Amino acid sequence: MQKPELPERVSEEVLERLRAGFARFPVVEGWGLEILELEPGRALMGIRASERTTNPGGEGVNGGVLAALGDMCSALALSTAFEGAMPFVTSDLNIRYLEPARGDVEAEAKVLRLSHRSAVIVCELHCGVELVALCTSHFAVTRKRADS
Repeated sequence: MQKPELPERVSEEVLERLRAGFARFPVVEGWGLEILELEPGRALMGIRASERTTNPGGEGVNGGVLAALGDMCSALALSTAFEGAMPFVTSDLNIRYLEPARGDVEAEAKVLRLSHRSAVIVCELHCGVELVALCTSHFAVTRKRADS
């Protein structure tokens, strides 16, 4: 099996297809999830602090929501190696909560390692300039690329 590689660039067609897919994702409906940027091996996503994403009483974005955002952003960054497809599954996800996420959150994920069997991604979650959580994840590649 050939090792997947990150492309030189991400096409607008792939970006629009991914945006449309995430917009229809029922798990995050109403979360205000948005793909802000997408480059080979890198993704930036945002989520709005709202009654659907914060803890009771509105005291910060819920930790489970932050973990889901880190996972989705990491998967999005990895999908650039597969033309926007996601032939992989999360096999391990670790998140360290550093500060309460009081406000809208942006997540930036970067692929650190990629092989034909797995990938390692790091994702930083920020409220404004403050780093509120750090997520590292491992993904198992479940099938090879269509052109391999």
